[in-house]
Amino acid sequence: MELTYPINLIGYDNDAINGDVLTRHGEYLGSWMFIKDEEKETGVFQFVADGESAPLFSEGVPFLSSGMLTGMAMSKLCASIIDWSDEPAPMES
Repeated sequence: MELTYPINLIGYDNDAINGDVLTRHGEYLGSWMFIKDEEKETGVFQFVADGESAPLFSEGVPFLSSGMLTGMAMSKLCASIIDWSDEPAPMES
């Protein structure tokens, strides 16, 4: 499996609602999950660090109908994980 991003949410590309969080070097950091509200209009991404039971970071998605807002929430979650894990941030072009 190719890990192209500094932080990889394994399974997200295959419509999973949870999975492992790995660095680009294959280091396991914990798990992620995506929880939708009952009406499936909003949701929240959560990251639980390895060995913990409560989420360390969460990012809400106010409208699931917006792919852009979902992508922004996932990006913010990954940025928080990068800062927490000391994984080098991606180079800007």
